[in-house]
Amino acid sequence: MNMNWTEQYRPNVIEEVIGQPKLVADAESWIKRGDMPNVLLYGRPGIGKTTVAHVLGNHFLGDAKRDDFLEINASQDRGLETVRQTISNFCSNKSYVDSKFKIVLLDEIEGMTRDSQRALKRTMERYQNVRFVITANDPYAIDSALRSRCANYLLEPIPAEVQVERLSRIVESIGADFDDTLVREVVDISGGDFRRAINELQACIFSGKSPKNLNSEGLVPYVRCIENIESKPKEAVAFLERLVLSGHSVTDICAKLLQAVTSMDLDNTQSFKVVASVGEMEWRSRSVTPKVLVNWFVANLVK
Repeated sequence: MNMNWTEQYRPNVIEEVIGQPKLVADAESWIKRGDMPNVLLYGRPGIGKTTVAHVLGNHFLGDAKRDDFLEINASQDRGLETVRQTISNFCSNKSYVDSKFKIVLLDEIEGMTRDSQRALKRTMERYQNVRFVITANDPYAIDSALRSRCANYLLEPIPAEVQVERLSRIVESIGADFDDTLVREVVDISGGDFRRAINELQACIFSGKSPKNLNSEGLVPYVRCIENIESKPKEAVAFLERLVLSGHSVTDICAKLLQAVTSMDLDNTQSFKVVASVGEMEWRSRSVTPKVLVNWFVANLVK
């Protein structure tokens, strides 16, 4: 029960995927046929893009998934050598079992350089025994030649009622004392990010705190970071770098910074300046590595 609930309650089969009826219907037809196209899944963070990729791997590869499924976080492995070596080696090596094809998951591909994306196009054309699942928040940050080689699916925000129903089932399954009003607060605070909603629910139940109180406490380090930018910029940078190294995406960091600044008692000029820098940081995340980006953010606000 101490494991991360986003993993514990992650769907394993396509019928468990919520809020995406068109994709589920198409995936069921692929499974019935025994083959699938290259797929591009795009949409806001936390709505199940990576989960769908793993579900497809479960269906098509079964026990062979351990050997015949390659996952690369493109926002971290950005370079041309990743495409040339890691992906090409995986594609060219013979399957250990009798799989019809292998699957490569390229997560957050908008973080991959354009040269790497163009190299990937040639790799996709060369290996007919591999299916690619590509995920992105912004499809227009992806080379058009890649988009045209995939079946494109926009994953819609999961309706609030669907999120409440699924979270309530989790609460019921563990016998927690957490009513539907509190579940709805979790969904409202999470702003459509279902992954965050599950994490918030787990944190609330384990801590015994209300969603609103826990959210306020969670913003404290971000508020302190903003306060430190002018007087202690190195501490602000160190905090943001720790977030990046622990796996937080720039999008997640920006969302928290935005919540923090709106909760602070700043004058309009200060507030707008921070908000503008947060927005530009998220926009720049398409082409700049996260560690460089958080340093830029602090430097941009230091007088």
